[in-house]
Amino acid sequence: MATINLATKYSPKVVDKFYLDSVVLGKTSKEYDWDGVNSVKVWTIQTYAPTDYGQGGAGKPADDQSPIAIGTAHSRYGATYEVADTIQTMTLTQDKSVSLSVDKGNNTEQMLIKNSGKVLALEMREQFIPMFDKYCLGVWGDPANCGTVTELASPSKDNILDAVSAHVTALRNKFATVDDAYCFIGESNYALLLMAKEFINFNNPSFAPQHLEKGVMGKVRGLQIVPVPDSYFTDTNINFVTAKRSAILAPTKIKDMKVHTDPVGISGALMEIRWLFDAFVLDTRKDGLAVCLKNDASV
Repeated sequence: MATINLATKYSPKVVDKFYLDSVVLGKTSKEYDWDGVNSVKVWTIQTYAPTDYGQGGAGKPADDQSPIAIGTAHSRYGATYEVADTIQTMTLTQDKSVSLSVDKGNNTEQMLIKNSGKVLALEMREQFIPMFDKYCLGVWGDPANCGTVTELASPSKDNILDAVSAHVTALRNKFATVDDAYCFIGESNYALLLMAKEFINFNNPSFAPQHLEKGVMGKVRGLQIVPVPDSYFTDTNINFVTAKRSAILAPTKIKDMKVHTDPVGISGALMEIRWLFDAFVLDTRKDGLAVCLKNDASV
């Protein structure tokens, strides 16, 4: 019996995986610079509560303040305090890298589909950026780093909007406006939010995507809503995280992508990526962060 071998054709076009641009980059404070250093120290000056002016003698200090006595003890302005300060040290800890090679012979026989630039771009989009976003959201969603911790055990279209609105109220009550704040919410919860009638009313007349920042998909009382994949919350106990831009940082010290052609021991291309980064919350601005948990882990 004759054997028939059917021809097989390989397309030079490569099918990429689906990917998502960073949901974090561009939404953090740029106040501090890590150029030339691995750590940054931030000073915060302490302030003091006023006391009653004492026309007949020294005023009384507030109960929670212990004055450092300097000068006269009979000042009508009350006890004198030497202004104290605190220091927060932020040190980059995340140093990630990868090394890849494409053999010249293999690439030639595969219609040159493994272009070095394309390989590096794919590696960044599919590996490094999701890793970076997940890490940042994990730091900002840590209840220990948030000024407000709320609970919503079973999110639904009937209660999700109230839960998001509660974060707006919490931030505003702590003097943190929400004009530069973002609510990073998992896609499943965002789908519930879209079905809330009040959310539709909030956004219908004024909702204009071209007027919103990249990644922002609506607002609640001025709070910008940023949907993220559910898997980006590595702590599955988190429903969503609200963060004021000026309270969070995501510095990058090194972000190198290199291609070496025919290095020693390799006939082809050697590609290397290194990304040194971290995420922080400014201690004195923790009130600008809130996290909603499925159960109150802070108790």
